[in-house]
Amino acid sequence: MIATCRSESDEDIVFRAGADEVFLANEKLAENIHRVVPDGVHHIIEVAFAANVGTDIEVLAQGGSIATYATNTPMAEISVWHLAFINARLFFVGSDDVPSEAKGEAARDMNRALEAGWPGFEIVERFPLDGIVNAHELIEHPKRSGRVVVTT
Repeated sequence: MIATCRSESDEDIVFRAGADEVFLANEKLAENIHRVVPDGVHHIIEVAFAANVGTDIEVLAQGGSIATYATNTPMAEISVWHLAFINARLFFVGSDDVPSEAKGEAARDMNRALEAGWPGFEIVERFPLDGIVNAHELIEHPKRSGRVVVTT
């Protein structure tokens, strides 16, 4: 699995989360990815579709796919011909459309991984459910990077 991050200070977090390779999202990203996978990436999960679709297409393998659930702007400019020539597939995933069973299973899987000691994400602080306001305020005004967890 190849992952990207915005700063060198985040690389360790991404490796701990399970990435095999981590590259900075900069002007050398496509070059770095092609060095590791010369034939391209088979599947991309994208969180800033409009901002990154150009690079995504550049590194996508023949018959590859891009799945996105977020974008930095509602209108993306994409190279339709390039996508057609490599037989690419685009998937748009809206969280409202994901079945509740799948969301529940994902939450259970994440809980099992955390309980087993998975070091993927640094947890900054845990709040009980009645402290959800404080949790939200910490997310809005973080003191350091990491996740805020609300427990029941």
